[in-house]
Amino acid sequence: MEAPHDDRTELLLALGRGLHQAGLATDSLEQTLHEVAVACGVALEVNALPTSLTLAIGPAFEQRLIILRLEPGKLHLRKLALLEGVIAALRRGREPGRALGDVTRIDSAVQPDWPPLTVVAYLLLSCGAALLLGGNVREVTVAGLIGVAIGAIAAVAQRSRRVDRIFEISAAFVATVIVGLWERIIGPTALYVAIVAGVVQLLPGYSLTTAINELANRSLVSGTARLGGVLVTLLSLGCGFALGAGLSGNAILHGPKVSAGGFTTPLSTAVASVLMGLGIALILHARYRDVGWIVASCVVTSTLAHFFPLLGITQASPFATAFFMGLATNLAARYLRIPQTVVLVPALLVLVPGSISYESLLAVFQADTTDAVSLAVRALLTAILIVAGFLASQLIAPRFAAT
Repeated sequence: MEAPHDDRTELLLALGRGLHQAGLATDSLEQTLHEVAVACGVALEVNALPTSLTLAIGPAFEQRLIILRLEPGKLHLRKLALLEGVIAALRRGREPGRALGDVTRIDSAVQPDWPPLTVVAYLLLSCGAALLLGGNVREVTVAGLIGVAIGAIAAVAQRSRRVDRIFEISAAFVATVIVGLWERIIGPTALYVAIVAGVVQLLPGYSLTTAINELANRSLVSGTARLGGVLVTLLSLGCGFALGAGLSGNAILHGPKVSAGGFTTPLSTAVASVLMGLGIALILHARYRDVGWIVASCVVTSTLAHFFPLLGITQASPFATAFFMGLATNLAARYLRIPQTVVLVPALLVLVPGSISYESLLAVFQADTTDAVSLAVRALLTAILIVAGFLASQLIAPRFAAT
């Protein structure tokens, strides 16, 4: 029996490429393609990595091998939601040829965002993160300026591969220079709050959590490769910070870390969560119909992250929050037909320890080795607790396959 080459195999190839480039985790990608292959009646073996996708189609000794060399995927919530709709239609009996046309149309419809919209998105996210980190008006203003500058760079990076390659270095450099100029012209500001809030979207906390999740699901090569990507991102951000600190003067390295008089209240947390939710929805290209769910996910996650410590659940707060959100996303997908990624990804972005890992890097430059090691270990443990919480939620409400 010869390995088939028809609409079914073309669909698997297009769907795999689309899901990979839309940022779906490799373990979920492999599982999804296997389910689609079964629905199409095709024998398939899949090996997904952050930078490649290998499909072996057909019986064991007559396989057609297809290897795709791909750029690391970037989260695109609209594309993921639309592709999930195609997969659901396939399970309901849609013909592979028509589904292939749907995937092709989805791919061609993905275009770079309108530049001003990108700038507004980064502005909202930076201001929301500054509020959530306890910043006062000064830190929120500085973070907003950084967000506007990085949003402008991001708009260019969407259209230029060369700029995209140095995006993290450029963003951290610009953020550090802005903080340095603010301190010289206006006065001191909290280094940690302003810079971390300004570059929050670039922090690799989500990738760190995804890597640990892949390792926990026995995707060892993919998880290890993604951990390497996390390290490269942190080093790029650190390099940009070092260049900016050198240009602005090393005095910035000895500035205050936290906001003077800054604190969080239930109102500021709610406002911060809404701003972050809107920013995340725009940056991750969500459908307008899903914006409300994204904002709700951010609000609930932030509320739980602050509520559990009040009950005495401090060290296990990331686990408890992740467990609850994992349960909520699975139940929402099952009963409300909301794509899981729409609710789950924003929750992870609010919860993941990216800011802790970057704070560890800042401590290195401030010659505070003890804090640097302590924060790095804390970031890793937080990521492990988050993954454990989500995995535990799967035992009660398994991952739902839309029908």
